[in-house]
Amino acid sequence: MDSSTILIIGGTSGLGEGFARRFYALGKRVIITGRRQSRLDTLAKEMKGLETYQWDVVNLADLGKHASKVLKQYPDIDTIVMMAGKMESFSFFNPAESNDSMITSEINTNLTAPIILSRTFVPFLASLASEGKTANLIFVTSGLAYIPLGFYPVYCPTKTGIHYFALTLRQQLNYAPEVVKKNLSICELSPPYVDTALDAGFRDKVNATLGDRAPPPMPLEEYLDLAMKGLSEKGPEGKMLKEVTVPGFSELGVTAWRGSLGKILEGMGVDC
Repeated sequence: MDSSTILIIGGTSGLGEGFARRFYALGKRVIITGRRQSRLDTLAKEMKGLETYQWDVVNLADLGKHASKVLKQYPDIDTIVMMAGKMESFSFFNPAESNDSMITSEINTNLTAPIILSRTFVPFLASLASEGKTANLIFVTSGLAYIPLGFYPVYCPTKTGIHYFALTLRQQLNYAPEVVKKNLSICELSPPYVDTALDAGFRDKVNATLGDRAPPPMPLEEYLDLAMKGLSEKGPEGKMLKEVTVPGFSELGVTAWRGSLGKILEGMGVDC
């Protein structure tokens, strides 16, 4: 991936922290955001030169203000990764397992916040691209965006929503000036089931329900090895791949979509 300064929205744990460490190890300038100042401080002490910004994306009213402040503070940002995510597991057939606030928080974190942030981030990156510089916007979805499982009734549709949002942004990019279209990549990073704390609160419950059918998570470092390789690859246009997956569940979903619904859009003359 051609980049020098990377902003990761949600980089204090799990995949976000993992990618922050990988980019940092490559000598990139890395800025991470997160809601926990203590965690940001710990990572900054461990990785000298890592930049941090405390920010909870669930607070929708402040999104534009924080996004503008980060870009003003770090004007050299050329790559933005929308990594913040939340997963809950419950049944709508048992109302006691959930509440309105929990559902709203998951939707806002996974879907609403990235879309609102794009109002600020897309013009910024497009302006950079218009100067002939490489710019990248990366959305993190999931294999569950393509193949939903009922254990995660809100997570799955929010990730599907981000998948389609990335597609529509690419369609809009087609009508941008040629220099912007040439230099701005919109990439969807679609991980499989990876061994992080995302599902720590309910993994045992889900596994007990699935029994022998419970899939093992991919080790984090194994996934990062494969994903970093995918992020470094380029498509026929010389830009980042439209979707970065790894062999298995998420790759099956992306391949199936590209070979079915994606073909319908191609037949309509829509490049996405």
